[in-house]
Amino acid sequence: MSTPGGWAPAPDADASYALFPKDRKVVADDGTPLAYTILTRDEGPHRARRRVQASDATPVLFANGWSCSDAYWAYLAPHLAASGHPAVIADTRGHGASGLPRAPGRAARGLTWEDLAISRLADDLVGVLADATTGRRPAVVIGHSMGVQIALELYRRHPEQVAALVLVAGPFENPLRTFYGGNLAERLFPFAYLVARAAPELLRPMQALVGIERTSTVGARLIGATGDRVAPADLGPYLRHLATRDPGFLTLLADAMRRHSAADMLESVRAPTLILAAGRDQFCPPRIQSELHERITGSEIVWFDEAGHTLPIEHPDEIAGAVDAFLDTHGL
Repeated sequence: MSTPGGWAPAPDADASYALFPKDRKVVADDGTPLAYTILTRDEGPHRARRRVQASDATPVLFANGWSCSDAYWAYLAPHLAASGHPAVIADTRGHGASGLPRAPGRAARGLTWEDLAISRLADDLVGVLADATTGRRPAVVIGHSMGVQIALELYRRHPEQVAALVLVAGPFENPLRTFYGGNLAERLFPFAYLVARAAPELLRPMQALVGIERTSTVGARLIGATGDRVAPADLGPYLRHLATRDPGFLTLLADAMRRHSAADMLESVRAPTLILAAGRDQFCPPRIQSELHERITGSEIVWFDEAGHTLPIEHPDEIAGAVDAFLDTHGL
């Protein structure tokens, strides 16, 4: 539906998959309504009715992956909130309860890749953080998959807003060049882009299959998209969200990822940085995560040798322990 200066999804459009109802909104400078919530220790895991106060521990700001809802933060966000860190969870523009600068139209023909640029998504999160806190308090920025690109771009553009970085199973530039260890995805992308933007109906049957949780979870394991420890119940909210996304929109967002690179700024990162790396990640191969560690001076890396790209829901207890230790080490 249209809003003054922007477009928003219908109320409760995310009811079938949102783990954390988004009870707050802020509007980006291009009119895009952004939905978010804050998990706090004293108000429970689903709703917060106050801003983050100066007396709270360092806020944590989550950056989602491509096509992702809040599913991958199912365990980590409540854990950090229970530890006293206000957890700010936003829906990426065009995902969940967040809108877009204008009506997308069929196959997202009303949008351009610039509307979804990684720099734009980073600025969105800075706006969310400013609205969520009293003033502009720096936060620990935790990104997964595409969220790693967003987190790095946020640091480039707004370093004063970043107390630390936690980068989970994600790339620092075009992931299609290394997808499944090669560049086939990059070479096929122009064809996929053409189909998704011109005839998205051809992809609808595939999306319907994605929405079948148990079948899709088994399939994801078989093709190496997830590790063996992922349960259908954990992957289900993500799959249900993915099944509702317009193929043209997702392809446009993938194009924005292709056009982004943080390679030129990795050596300049001075914020404490923790990299959580998956040894069996086919989407972001281990060598990319090793390079990220090598190029960010002083970064720490923790390996999960048997994990895949869905690392945050494969090893939730171990992830929580690694993040706790990192935050304690740096007084956050």
